[in-house]
Amino acid sequence: MPAVLHASIVRHAPGETNPVALNEDHLKAGVDTYKAMCARCHSKPDGEASVYGQSFYPPAPQIPKGMSEYTDSQLFWVIKHGIRNTGMPAWGTMLSDEEIWQLVSLLKNSQDLPPSIEAQWNER
Repeated sequence: MPAVLHASIVRHAPGETNPVALNEDHLKAGVDTYKAMCARCHSKPDGEASVYGQSFYPPAPQIPKGMSEYTDSQLFWVIKHGIRNTGMPAWGTMLSDEEIWQLVSLLKNSQDLPPSIEAQWNER
């Protein structure tokens, strides 16, 4: 199933680049959005698995560990459109494109955050 899902995402996602500048303001906004909308299912930054997200079938992936197998545009597409027949909702009606791109920036750079963002990311 993961290989089929990945192939579908690659096929559907446009090849656009992230228009949001990689800076502290956008990363902070991404942290706020992640904590409000994503952490419940995809785990908190401390790496502790979400009991709620692990109850899905298939379980929600632990996002803070990195998303290297997807490009920026593929992550954007997944967040905006969701994944059918899983617990991943389409956030495109609740989040603006800018907020989604901020999340993408955070997820793609979560392993190498500036100290001030790292502190906010790890705050409970």
